[in-house]
Amino acid sequence: MQSLEYLPYNRLGATANIIVDSVPIESTVVTLSHWPGSGSPAAYKADLSAEIVFNFLCSPEADSLKAKAEAVSNNHFDEDGIVGIFALLNPEEALAEKEFLLDVATVGDFGTYKNREAAHVAFVLQAWAQPDKSPLNRGVFRRPYDEVTSILYEELLPRFSNLFQRVHFLEQYWKEEDTLLDWSEEAIRNGSIKIEEHADLDFSIVETPNSKEWVAGRPKVDGARWTHSVCHQFAVHNSTNSSRILVTDGQRHDFYYRYETWVETVVRKPQPRLNLKTLVERLNRLEGKNIWSAEDNKDIVPHLNTTQKAQSKLNSQTVKDVFFEFFNASKG
Repeated sequence: MQSLEYLPYNRLGATANIIVDSVPIESTVVTLSHWPGSGSPAAYKADLSAEIVFNFLCSPEADSLKAKAEAVSNNHFDEDGIVGIFALLNPEEALAEKEFLLDVATVGDFGTYKNREAAHVAFVLQAWAQPDKSPLNRGVFRRPYDEVTSILYEELLPRFSNLFQRVHFLEQYWKEEDTLLDWSEEAIRNGSIKIEEHADLDFSIVETPNSKEWVAGRPKVDGARWTHSVCHQFAVHNSTNSSRILVTDGQRHDFYYRYETWVETVVRKPQPRLNLKTLVERLNRLEGKNIWSAEDNKDIVPHLNTTQKAQSKLNSQTVKDVFFEFFNASKG
């Protein structure tokens, strides 16, 4: 049986391929993805694309389908994608490390972790993808996105086994963000950051202090993908199952739908996304001016908040009441 190789998504053309964590093209043999409408076979369905890949590898038809393909690809770079591609290219090694690799994929997509080293792996992968932190030449990041994606996969796939098995040697890439994660988790434990969970609404409120002294004490992380306001997102997501999150410090308020609400899931069953237009209108009426807006509900992680630099006059309780009214009304 011929072996698979990674090929950039935009160069697949007529090459028979397996698509991971993305959408198929005409020459695709099978799609292994949790993206909505990707057409992944129902028999392999799971919450993560990487887990769909593992289900596929354990299926009786895996060898015959792999034999029909020459390449594996993905149209973007992320943790779930690289774990899935690596597993197809190195099935024996990947299956031996399945639980840890799935933890890495979960970190990247859902912002939760079981093994702290899985978070470290995600921090390293994201450092490679950031111009100011990456060991790659900065000129790489001036290229079109599809070229950057292919370069990241081409550079990291051969290194990935060594990376996740020896991530403790790569502290320079993960230490800074790991320090912020420690700080955020301690702030939740000691009550500085309060999380109020309403499971019936699939809604949690994260309240943080707004004093300059407290904020100044936060470890600084430049360009961190998972830093939300003053708190690390992993600390929040590891503390609540809610897929609807409002973060507030009493003056600034930011709501978002977690990524789990965008993909097709099997185990995780978040409440559906609601159109936020009426919520924005209600907040702007209370505000007396149009400073609130919401991103498109079709975005991967849409936010509703005030425009940049605009400070709301509404206090946390007023904002919370508006959200409670909105979500409660949807239950009827």
